[in-house]
Amino acid sequence: MISLKSFHLFFIFMSIILTVWFAIYEFQLDENNVSAVLAIISLGLSAGLLFYGIKIYKKFKTL
Repeated sequence: MISLKSFHLFFIFMSIILTVWFAIYEFQLDENNVSAVLAIISLGLSAGLLFYGIKIYKKFKTL
């Protein structure tokens, strides 16, 4: 059985992959300015998730 810690880290990792993929998709789509804005927002969210994932990983090492 997978632990709650492992599942949480896995879920964060998959979320980062999804947001980066969405940003790449929106940059390639480039139909209008909305696509570029969504891509930039998605990259910002993936950076936030990466920061959060590192912070949680360090915290889980101490638990």
